[in-house]
Amino acid sequence: MDQSLGWRVLVDPPLAGSRNMARDHALARELGSGQAVLRLYRWDRPTISLGRNEPGASSYDSDMAREAGIPFVRRPTGGRAVLHDAELTYAVVVPLSVLGDFKRAYRLVNEGLVSGLRGLGADVSLAGANGESRRPSAGPCFRAPAAGEVIAGGRKLVGSAQARIGGALLQHGSLIVSGDQGALERLRRDDEPVEPPATLEELLERPPAWEELTRAVRAGLETAFGGDWSDGELNGRESAAERELEALYASDDWTWRV
Repeated sequence: MDQSLGWRVLVDPPLAGSRNMARDHALARELGSGQAVLRLYRWDRPTISLGRNEPGASSYDSDMAREAGIPFVRRPTGGRAVLHDAELTYAVVVPLSVLGDFKRAYRLVNEGLVSGLRGLGADVSLAGANGESRRPSAGPCFRAPAAGEVIAGGRKLVGSAQARIGGALLQHGSLIVSGDQGALERLRRDDEPVEPPATLEELLERPPAWEELTRAVRAGLETAFGGDWSDGELNGRESAAERELEALYASDDWTWRV
């Protein structure tokens, strides 16, 4: 990997879904030359995110979700629905010109996650080439692992999605700490039986502390990508872009566009 990239690491407090998506998008849109970003974050309440091109209104019962107090947001990236609750969400933003292609980025990020999680003592690996490749309409993200995703005992532990935004690649994903995707499955307008995802709590026989988990994920990704890493925060351009984009991600027109 290119050792000349300067990496900035943001570890954020829990935020609303629209703000989380706006911040990821802003970081990619405003990425500077020779720079890369790792953002680690949580959500201020259980939230369902839909993939950019995933059917929403026809697939999920939004009225039931509203009664349960679970908001929806649509991501800038592809993939399928995720319930964000007891998890760590990561976002990696890198110049696409440095990586060459999406597949290489996907492999490097997931290898880094495996390295970091093994450092915690979790028995994890990457799904083989026979992992499923599913359409956006095929149901929630954690129903089955795709090739190259992080798994434990054959079950998906991390679900990830990508997008190209200008000259940057954004990859973000959900690392399940505890619980399951049951609330999301109950909102799905089908009755397909689903095995719950793997969780870090069951793998480690304890829930890892947030600081411990963020250190491990950062260490694994540092190993995978190399470069110069330092703690950071949003700059002025990124903050302005986030404010602009939050209106989009909070709008029903975007959330229910498909």
